[in-house]
Amino acid sequence: MSAPLPHESPDDAGPPVDLLFDVRHIRQSGIGTYIRTQLRYLEQVMSERGMTLAILADRDTAPAVSPTTRVIHSDPAGARMYSAGEQRAWDHALTVARPRALWVPHYPFPVALLRRRHRGVQFFSTVHDTLHIEDESLSNQGTARRTYARVMLRLTAKRAATIFTPSEATARALTDFTASANVSVTPIPVDDAWLAPVDPALSPFAPRYFLYVGNIKRHKNLLVLLDAFTKVLDSVPHTLVIAGSGDTLRTLDERVNQLVDELGDRVEVPGRLPFDQLRAMVARADLLVMPSLYEGAGLPPVEAMASHTAVLSSNIAVLQETCGDGADYFDPYDAGALAELLRKFSDDDSARGELRDRGWSHVTRRQAAIDPTKTATAICAALDGTSP
Repeated sequence: MSAPLPHESPDDAGPPVDLLFDVRHIRQSGIGTYIRTQLRYLEQVMSERGMTLAILADRDTAPAVSPTTRVIHSDPAGARMYSAGEQRAWDHALTVARPRALWVPHYPFPVALLRRRHRGVQFFSTVHDTLHIEDESLSNQGTARRTYARVMLRLTAKRAATIFTPSEATARALTDFTASANVSVTPIPVDDAWLAPVDPALSPFAPRYFLYVGNIKRHKNLLVLLDAFTKVLDSVPHTLVIAGSGDTLRTLDERVNQLVDELGDRVEVPGRLPFDQLRAMVARADLLVMPSLYEGAGLPPVEAMASHTAVLSSNIAVLQETCGDGADYFDPYDAGALAELLRKFSDDDSARGELRDRGWSHVTRRQAAIDPTKTATAICAALDGTSP
């Protein structure tokens, strides 16, 4: 039998690595997109610098990697985020990989780093948002979970060489919570696939429709969109497509289910779609509406802009940061204001076209301004003891 490639090495073999990157949640929506993007640039930058990389992955979701990237399989497998099993998985991976540094792309702190044998490991974290420490009315987290999140964030802030955040708004929230955090803002670019030509005819829905993309957690504020759509139901020909939440709406807010039931066939709830159909669905929508009360960055609006789709967004600070002048804004607590915008852009093709063009201009400027290798370069520079 031939010798195994580095990414096929048994978990108890192999030399120490420069960086261990946790990719266990690569199949999730938001964090998964982030992990997939960063892994590509990590491999590129670390290879250029002659550094070695290992990833921590579950066997059934491990991504394809370059021959020089080592895969450490999670033990225990399938450990849930925020669980004791996750802590054991980190301890096992640190013992096996013996890395100089560990990067965890979510906020829980690996307590194994407090052990003597791992104390010399540099630690990097990405905090996408601070939702878990927000008030229960927004986060839907009870006292115990909020307490856990606060402890984890404080430990992360104390131990991490750098915490990366996707927006200035998240960075401010984090440093307001714990001033000791060393934070670097590294905005997330739109994946290049969103900027490629698309055939709108691949959309599973016929024109005309308004589109919502995201889960249905409380902070996503789907209720205000449903209320607004109800107000314009008799004056627009559109259906409302609610995508990204699976083929059923599982929510603690019974008002959401009640409104969806009342709207009948004017609401469509697709299940998981292949990317080409998802992209076409976004491109064919008259408007994408982002009604959130809270976000860490908010990529669906800029993905819509990259698809030449007009965007309406709530006026929270982080979405104004992400969307710039490429969207029109509304108060996320005012269904009437949103209803007026739905009517306006339904009736006025010229105004909708102008908004669509503004979005495209914004997303292309934003894309050009983002260095997608910034995070990987910063980590490698820290390992080298040089400036990025």
